Amino acid sequence: MTYVCPVCGYDKLDEPSYYSNNDASYELCSCCGFQFGVDDDVEINEGQFLTRIEAHTLYRNNWIEDGAKVFSAYAFEPSSNENEPLEKNLLIKQLKMIHVYIDREDIHQ
Repeated sequence: MTYVCPVCGYDKLDEPSYYSNNDASYELCSCCGFQFGVDDDVEINEGQFLTRIEAHTLYRNNWIEDGAKVFSAYAFEPSSNENEPLEKNLLIKQLKMIHVYIDREDIHQ
């Protein structure tokens, strides 16, 4: 069984991003590089943190703005190159899996 990354829609996570008790799995997404339990712990003011959804959205937007680069060469078959942009059609397809819709023009590659 595989799981879907709530940040980028990559559907080959080995562990869920969060368990049923809401604890983070510390799984690292091979596509976008988000680590659950680490990258979602964003303090914006002393003692004030982003919600997980806000942290996911912020990370996703920054990842896409930076070119949606593949984090790990092992993410896709055949192997893709680390730090190479995810192909636009695949990016759009993945984001649709998590109900995020963007225009092709919004993808900077």
